[in-house]
Amino acid sequence: MTRMRSTGGEAKALAAGTPTRVSRFRHLSRKPLIAICGLCAAAVAVVHLLEYVNLRKDTPLMPSKPLMESQIAAEDFLQRSVGRRAKVDPDLVFLAIDTASVRLDQFREEDLAASPALQMMKQEWPWPRGVYAKILDRLMEAGAKAVVIDVLFPAEREGDEEFRAALDKYRDRVVVGWNFGSREREGETGMLEFPASSLIEQTAPVDDRIAFVNFWPDTDSVIRHAVYRTTVAEVYDSTPAPDEEVFDSFAAKALKKSGRADAVVGDPRRRIRLAGPVNTFRPRSVCDLFDERKWNSPDEFRQGEFFRGKIVVLGAEGNSAKDEVLTPMGFMDGPELHLNAINAGLQGEYLRSTTRMPSLWFIGGGGAVALMLCYWARGPLLRLGLLVAACAGWVGVAVLVYGQAGLFIPTVGPLVAMASGGVTCLGWDFFLERRDRVRIRSILDRYVAKNIVELVVAESDAFSAALKGQRRYVTTLFSDIRGFTTMTEEANPEELVAQLNEYFFGMVEGVLAEGGTLQDYIGDAIMAVWGDTRSLAREESANHAVRTALLMMTALEDLNRRWATTPGRRQFAIGIGINQGDVVVGSLGHPMRLRFAAVGDGINTAARLETATKHFGCTILVGETVESATRGRFHYRRVDRVRFKGKGVPIEVYTPLGDASSSAPPWLEEYDQAITLYRDRRFAEAARIFHAVAGAIGGEDALCRMYIGRCEHFAAEPPAPEWDGSYQMSEK
Repeated sequence: MTRMRSTGGEAKALAAGTPTRVSRFRHLSRKPLIAICGLCAAAVAVVHLLEYVNLRKDTPLMPSKPLMESQIAAEDFLQRSVGRRAKVDPDLVFLAIDTASVRLDQFREEDLAASPALQMMKQEWPWPRGVYAKILDRLMEAGAKAVVIDVLFPAEREGDEEFRAALDKYRDRVVVGWNFGSREREGETGMLEFPASSLIEQTAPVDDRIAFVNFWPDTDSVIRHAVYRTTVAEVYDSTPAPDEEVFDSFAAKALKKSGRADAVVGDPRRRIRLAGPVNTFRPRSVCDLFDERKWNSPDEFRQGEFFRGKIVVLGAEGNSAKDEVLTPMGFMDGPELHLNAINAGLQGEYLRSTTRMPSLWFIGGGGAVALMLCYWARGPLLRLGLLVAACAGWVGVAVLVYGQAGLFIPTVGPLVAMASGGVTCLGWDFFLERRDRVRIRSILDRYVAKNIVELVVAESDAFSAALKGQRRYVTTLFSDIRGFTTMTEEANPEELVAQLNEYFFGMVEGVLAEGGTLQDYIGDAIMAVWGDTRSLAREESANHAVRTALLMMTALEDLNRRWATTPGRRQFAIGIGINQGDVVVGSLGHPMRLRFAAVGDGINTAARLETATKHFGCTILVGETVESATRGRFHYRRVDRVRFKGKGVPIEVYTPLGDASSSAPPWLEEYDQAITLYRDRRFAEAARIFHAVAGAIGGEDALCRMYIGRCEHFAAEPPAPEWDGSYQMSEK
């Protein structure tokens, strides 16, 4: 980094138009980088360890687990949105007890009369249990490998004998659910909700045809794991006895009944890879089993051939008995979650997460990556870009490992370590850079106006070129207090200075609000420029300048109202001139006091327009280029075609009437017509319209009065043949 050592050398450089180069982004030394990245990674690691300790303590050390919760949320997003999903096994069928099956509105009376099963289903829900017997008969005769019924039958009901006979007949291929009930009082082991004994006798060990249907959610109420076998003691947070009976889950029993007992060997609690959101396993209405058209259709059940060799899960979907749970894929029907657990077992689609120590290594690796990027990448944008790329790369690795190996590697911890280290280094760098800029600014203030120093420091290369001299197309605003010389002779000096400061504050606020450069105070006058330090579109710079002029007039009205009740304060009236044109910008002045200034005819014309406001009785005058650039954003009134002293070509001069979002004055069109008649030498007609416009305005209008006087004069003494309708200004 180039440091500024002597102001004398800088003054000479600025005088020559080549200022000392402002330092580029600082490149940190090795020790601060190591300290910053190491501390960030260590902080993340400590939080990670405390979260693990929290899991094993009754009184947690931390009120929340931000890293762990964020990691789980990231894993859910990965599984839901971008990660690989489990392939749907074609031998799994979801037979749904849905609204259509309960209401049967789609069937004709003759269809219902022809089917004993549909007649029973037409009765009030819940159905007589003979319905389930007929469902089993239909499926088993079609060759289903296994039928698992996700319905609880806790009490005796009509049709139990027929259903029991079917359960006995197909005992090797049927599974019925039971439920671990909630523990109502401390110390109870809970209630095991087995099927009614009228269906299946309660034995020890339990009958091979029943299995528990429970899924247990994580602490955030989301179900991510399937428990394939468990004991009563484990469910109710106790230590199981060595000889305690182990119960199979719905999915485990279905896998065993279908000949895949090997799929449930190993850890009884597995995180499963889901096949997709709700309805990934297409629900088929159970009533369609007894719709002969669908049963025989080659596009549907193909006379039952569709079910041959398949595992059929029968359960509620889409009605009041719906069993809905929250999963990483969103809400899902209970039967569909069972299908996902069976599907995961059939294909071995189980998921794992890294343990604590590998997670700490990954966090340390994130800090190391941040250190390397911050040390080797010198520019802030390059460093930030590489940091973002590294974070994105790590996310890509996580997606790849999840898809190929079913392993969740830590993403949030390493990303936080990497990002916090990298961003903190950037912040430290910016702090050092800012400190240098403040020091440089204290020197630049001797040569450059304070209102543009920020641009000097922020855009040093472009500004360095500008100081040597550049041609720019700018919009310039001049404002001046009318009669100020007389005020200085009569007013109390202290009161006048105080009032001037109030005035300057109100006026300059408008300039700054519209992004202008306050070039100078010239006595009581203000000079502001748009486009001198940075390029602006002509329409944009002109729009800012005109809007500033309107803001200044509004601010002055507020000031005059306040001053009217303040002793020692006078009423101010100002004139504002705005012009647009080519100027030359550069470093001008004595080496001991330089100024970044704009000079040229565009500046001079703006000053002359301000002077002309007194002649025309207007507060704001703008040149034709400004009007052309903002025509459609403001309503304008033509003032005159003016030839300024020393200029050979006249320009059109306008005064803004307000923003174009409001309606134009109703008299404006007539006024423009009168101007056209005046320039066509039809003075009598023009005078008549000017009288009418003055009346519409309110009876007294300086421009109408001026044109009426001219029309009367030219009617008596016609102008020379070469007269082009312009007015020659005699003063600058």
